[in-house]
Amino acid sequence: MNRIQKIISQIDCVDQMMTAKIDNERAFIHDQIFSRLGTTYQKISLAEKQFHVKNACSPITSEIV
Repeated sequence: MNRIQKIISQIDCVDQMMTAKIDNERAFIHDQIFSRLGTTYQKISLAEKQFHVKNACSPITSEIV
C-alpha cells in the first residue's frame, strides 16, 4: 500500500506542476493579447489624430470655416 501511496503522491505533484504551468502560460498569453490590443489601439488613435489634423488643414475645411 505504501508504494501505491507514493505513486498517487507523485501523480498529484505532477498534476499540480502541470496546472501551475498551464496557468502561467495562460497568464502570459493573456498579457500578450492585451499588450497587442493596447498597441493596436494606440496606433489607431494616432492614425485618427493624424487623419483629423490633415483634414483640419485641408483647403476645403478652411474655405468652409
